[in-house]
Amino acid sequence: MTARYDLGSRPPNVVLLTAVLQHMGLMAVTLVFPLLVARAAGADEALQARYLQLAMLAMGVATLAQGWGGRVFGLPRMGSGFLLPAVFTAAYLPAALFVARKGGLEAVAGLTIAAGLTEIVLSRFISRLRPFLPVEIVGLTVLMIGIILGIVALKLIVGYDTGHPLVLSQTGPALAALAIMIGVAVWGGPRLRTIAVLLGLGAGLALHLSFHQPVGAVHLDAGDFVPGGLTWPLLTPRFDLVLVPGFLVGALACTLRAFGDVVASQKINDPDWKRPDYASIEAGILADGVGTLAAGMIGTMGLNTYSASVGLSVATEVLARRVVIGVGIGWIALAFLPRAATLLLVVPQGVLGAALLFAATFVVLSGISILGQRVLDARRTLTIGLALFLGLSFDDLPGFYAEHLPPALQPFITSSLVLALLAALVLNALFRIGTRTIHRLSWSPRDGHAPLRHFLAEIGAREGVRAEALLRVTQLADEFAEAAPSLSPTSLITVTARFDEYALELTFAWSGRALAPGPGLTLDIDADEDAQMNGVVFALMSRLADRLTARELPEGRHELTCRIDQ
Repeated sequence: MTARYDLGSRPPNVVLLTAVLQHMGLMAVTLVFPLLVARAAGADEALQARYLQLAMLAMGVATLAQGWGGRVFGLPRMGSGFLLPAVFTAAYLPAALFVARKGGLEAVAGLTIAAGLTEIVLSRFISRLRPFLPVEIVGLTVLMIGIILGIVALKLIVGYDTGHPLVLSQTGPALAALAIMIGVAVWGGPRLRTIAVLLGLGAGLALHLSFHQPVGAVHLDAGDFVPGGLTWPLLTPRFDLVLVPGFLVGALACTLRAFGDVVASQKINDPDWKRPDYASIEAGILADGVGTLAAGMIGTMGLNTYSASVGLSVATEVLARRVVIGVGIGWIALAFLPRAATLLLVVPQGVLGAALLFAATFVVLSGISILGQRVLDARRTLTIGLALFLGLSFDDLPGFYAEHLPPALQPFITSSLVLALLAALVLNALFRIGTRTIHRLSWSPRDGHAPLRHFLAEIGAREGVRAEALLRVTQLADEFAEAAPSLSPTSLITVTARFDEYALELTFAWSGRALAPGPGLTLDIDADEDAQMNGVVFALMSRLADRLTARELPEGRHELTCRIDQ
């Protein structure tokens, strides 16, 4: 029997501690981003060290905000409440590097505050933006993030950016670490699977040391483990409106990434998941924006939810919310240890890449699974396919985009993820022209269920109706067909199907007897059997539909509308 620790569970202390350490170890690789930004701004080693301390503090605060999942002082709910830590993201990196060179760390902090405020505002309108953020774009976002993480991980493993790729002493430990993670996850017992990444990291580091490889110029003394103060404020944020565009696009990309990560978290926590819970998504994006806002006020660059942690949770089957609380507290505690950042970064990049690749595989699968929730018609297929190819081409054809991309767009399109998302959003908006469609059928109850089923199957294939929604609406039609002969035995029934991004509505209009809640079932020989059975049908349809509305029309006609949320 597999040991699975669900969201509200209380894992044993050993499982909890190992899960916290695994997530923190996986998150540590993103500290490279603020380190690169500090170096781009010309910071010396002492300033870099203090900057990384603030970066760890920002990660801890943002992670706790995301894990909160409740209200604060009567304000809107903040935080998804899932095991979804916050880390530094490549979505802000190109813009942050550019701004750091031009305006220093002060300008980076100021524009990070602007990006956080932008994401907070976007979080309040997510439900209204639903037509422009359908499930398939969320799936594309998760898929692209998984692919990007996997490619980054492979580069770390083979030493692509070191100038000495495929050196046994460098790549060997990484491959060994990956092999151990895979072996434990596939063939290990329930307890071992929860620490697969930790075992791989430990084995990779040990093998690295056996090759007599340095793990970094780290000189430790007792004072390095004594809590010390933070230098804050390290700098005063400065706002430069000319440099805003790149950060605003980064905020949009982070909004969609958080959207995708929360949906992926919903899916892995609910085996019966059918559609996104927008209340949870809004709270998650709000926390993501608050985390970035806090990071800017602390003095660092922007943060975002961490897809790799979603993958790690799937791999280890430890989903408990207590883990994310432990991770947040852990980073805040480490921020007060002067050399904690240096200690975390001494783990070889290739070994960290192995952990990242291991987690990325589960992220990719999650994205594919979300895409599979919707029947993809020609419009959606073109939207997802073209956006995916454009996104993948950005890293493969850097010279082309550098030379031919209009200067006005260059501050906005800063990465493959941003290009894929912008392309998907534009194509989705373009293809939405004429997407609200109405289909009608004149149906005789004497013809039975077949014409209704054929009618709905054609709509589902043509309009890309979500598979689960199509099944439910077909069941509704079957139930109505059972009662129809007693409602309108001779006249035709008008069946109308209306489809948009929000819902699928199926309406029946007929002359004759109304379909309404009936009397209780009884064995009385004088009871109206048709009324009783119609009451049962009405009750079943009420359970199947998200909303059922019955009304009387002029001239003795009746109408019943069934709504299925998309």
